[in-house]
Amino acid sequence: MPILNWSPGASPESPGTLSFYEQGSAPSSGFQVSSKGAILSAISSAWTGVTAAAVVASAIVVGDLFDRFRITADGGMAWGPGSGARDTTLYRSAAATLATDGSLSLAVAGAGLLIKEGTNARMGLATLVAGTVTVNTTAVTANSRIQLTAQSTGAAPGACRISARTPGTSFTISSTSGTDTSTVAWQIVEPAP
Repeated sequence: MPILNWSPGASPESPGTLSFYEQGSAPSSGFQVSSKGAILSAISSAWTGVTAAAVVASAIVVGDLFDRFRITADGGMAWGPGSGARDTTLYRSAAATLATDGSLSLAVAGAGLLIKEGTNARMGLATLVAGTVTVNTTAVTANSRIQLTAQSTGAAPGACRISARTPGTSFTISSTSGTDTSTVAWQIVEPAP
């Protein structure tokens, strides 16, 4: 059973608090608000028994008709101008997949996308030996779009292509030159469902 506790303040400079928390857990999971209306702490606030679309947090600016920011119980977030409905979203669309229905903008010059390289990565470097190299990565699928860019020119460079792939295991880069030893950068992207 939830507990609601009001502790009056000693003076305007020392405001009281309103605490809401689960019985038996003291105010360690819930939230506290000062008598001036400021949120003092949000302690593992939890909403149970609500629908996935239930609004669990929102923010509205004075004079706005709509909340500018909203979080729903399923973890989705939405933003808007305040003068109209929210039009920008971020949500979980599938296992380990974060999605938006709009576009992603890197609005500062010099900002960019950082992709970790290494074992089973989606991006890396491969050096051709006798015009070919196999890249092992579980990230490759039958639908992967694999982009190649020469990074350094080796002996007898040729044009590179993806000549084979085994989904979930590897793909092969081949050059039109059988003696090519160039280093090639590769990146895997997937078409959105």
